[in-house]
Amino acid sequence: MSNSLFSGDKDWKANACLNWSHDSMGLYIEGYREAADKLVHDVVQSGTNQDILVFPISFLYRQYIELQLKHIIRESRIFLEEEASFPENHKIGDLWNTVNSLMVRIIKDHDKSIKNYITREDVQTIKMIITEFVKVDPESFAFRYPKDKNGNKNLDGIQHINLRKLHDQMDILKEKLDKYCLCVSILRDYQNEMRSEYRS
Repeated sequence: MSNSLFSGDKDWKANACLNWSHDSMGLYIEGYREAADKLVHDVVQSGTNQDILVFPISFLYRQYIELQLKHIIRESRIFLEEEASFPENHKIGDLWNTVNSLMVRIIKDHDKSIKNYITREDVQTIKMIITEFVKVDPESFAFRYPKDKNGNKNLDGIQHINLRKLHDQMDILKEKLDKYCLCVSILRDYQNEMRSEYRS
């Protein structure tokens, strides 16, 4: 008997398709962010469930940030002909520092024009938003559990989180991080083109 919980069914519109992409990281990244956006939209439209949905919404946005940073790290390292990997930890502050140092290297050694596209303002905005998350949830536990591993109360001292404002800041962050993704993607495409031409 097939697993009835994780299997398809007759109402095909409800069937999610898995394992069709050679690299599913982008699907995870967009999935977490899209889910958070939809939950915020529901809260704002209905004016209800703020106090319970704040936890999954915040966690989903944080997970989006973590995976997007790891994706940029991996793609940057591939372009720089290093090991195609990313750190296994959940420390988004450290991941952001790695992303930015890799981009500094790419700009310095490969394409100085990128600094006209990814501005200092972009870098400062990303840093500011990620720093806010790090202050509240440094290890990706604060929005998953009421207490940390030592029994201390998570989110202690925070009285309100405006979900619309959080959503708007995530939109800004997405726009800035997408610039990093686009630059690395274009450079990798060009690199692959050059390799193909060399082989032929």
